[in-house]
Amino acid sequence: MATIPTKSFVELASSDFLGRFDTYADEAKRQFASKGKKVLKALAKEMRLPEGSYDIRWNPGGPAVSGDIILHGESIYVDLSQTCLGLDYGFMYRTCKGRKDYTGGTNRWAKWDVLLDLDGFAKKLVAIASPI
Repeated sequence: MATIPTKSFVELASSDFLGRFDTYADEAKRQFASKGKKVLKALAKEMRLPEGSYDIRWNPGGPAVSGDIILHGESIYVDLSQTCLGLDYGFMYRTCKGRKDYTGGTNRWAKWDVLLDLDGFAKKLVAIASPI
């Protein structure tokens, strides 16, 4: 079952909140960043990533974009952001080879609602990030 912060983030990320702020009033964007960081911290915990083995970063971008909230581990990279591809596209994740790898493996996309089952999504990420 999804926690309240996760559900709240998914509802915000799935909405057209970008249309609700401008360069002077970007409270929705700050909420997106704050809630998204909490979701990624919970995801890292579900993946059992040791403290210090990953970074959670926020790149606010400009006024016309949601910004990027990134979980960057030794073998996984998750980027929560609304893309120009539309709300239905969700967010991007991929494998990587260390925290200096910014291009990584093939981009994969997930719908926002997969975050409502953090345990299941964490298991999927661990499976794709584990060497065969």
